[in-house]
Parts: sequence; C-alpha cells; structure tokens
Amino acid sequence: MGKSLEERLQALEDREEIARLKARYCRFNDGGWAGPSHAHIEEVGELFTEDAVWDGGPVAGRAVGRENIRALFTAFQVVPFVIHNVMNPIIDIEGDAATGDWHAIIPATDAQGQALWTFGIYKEHYVRTPEGWRISSMLFEPAVNAPYEQGWAAMQFFTAAQRFESHL
Repeated sequence: MGKSLEERLQALEDREEIARLKARYCRFNDGGWAGPSHAHIEEVGELFTEDAVWDGGPVAGRAVGRENIRALFTAFQVVPFVIHNVMNPIIDIEGDAATGDWHAIIPATDAQGQALWTFGIYKEHYVRTPEGWRISSMLFEPAVNAPYEQGWAAMQFFTAAQRFESHL
C-alpha cells in the first residue's frame, strides 16, 4: 500500500528542512569579504551533531566533533573570499535518518590571494534531533581544485606546493 497523505507531507517537510540546513551551512560558511564573524562560527557548529564528522578531503582537512568543527572553521577565517553554489540535491529519508548528495561549485580566494575553482560532491548524513535535522557527517569529494587563471582543463588539482611557488 502507498504512503498516507501524512507520511508524504512529512517527507516533503523533512526534505525542505534538510535543504534549509544545507543553505544555512553555505550561508554561515561563505564570505570572507567581510570576514566570518564569531557568531557564524557558533552557528555553523550548531548545524552538526556533537559527534559529527566534517571531512573536506585533501583540500580542506578533517574534524571530528562539533567543537573541532568550530575550531576548523575558525582557522578558515584567513580565506578572504569563498562562496558555495550547491545544486542537484538527492535527499533520501528513512525515518529519523537521511542522506544527501549535492554538487558544488566553490569559487574562492586563498590566504595568499590566489583565485581558485573547486568543484565536487558533498556526501552527507543527517539525523533528526529534538532541535531538528542536523548533519552527522559531511564528506566533500573534490573533482577539481584549480587556479582560476589556468582553469580545470589545464590543471585539475592544485597542490599546496604549487600555490606557494606561484607567489614567489
């Protein structure tokens, strides 16, 4: 038998809340042009469960636990510009747990002033808590991390050493 109207409505509400959770993550993470405020660092932390895992892959590092995620985002404040464009969500919900995949295009300027393109996929797990949906794990799988000037066709992955050499 198919799902009831109430179950279908709950699924729509859950998907919308998860999409808003991701939008808040982007809003609190983005910026740099005015510098992320301490308040945004606190707000980013509140989007995660206490034992969450944030894994930015080889591009951005890894943190386990809400407090360590906050500390990592505090360290990111040296980035003068970043803006996440996330799209094409696939959100699957099973009761009080859910998964989500999001494509991302993330133009940024690093601490040395290098403009970058980063493309990839976020693979996330969520749990329903008394406070609403929260992120329990976030993995970013980069497909491209390239200097703006060369683009992703000339150099798909830009290493820290190449970043340093470009400023000598």
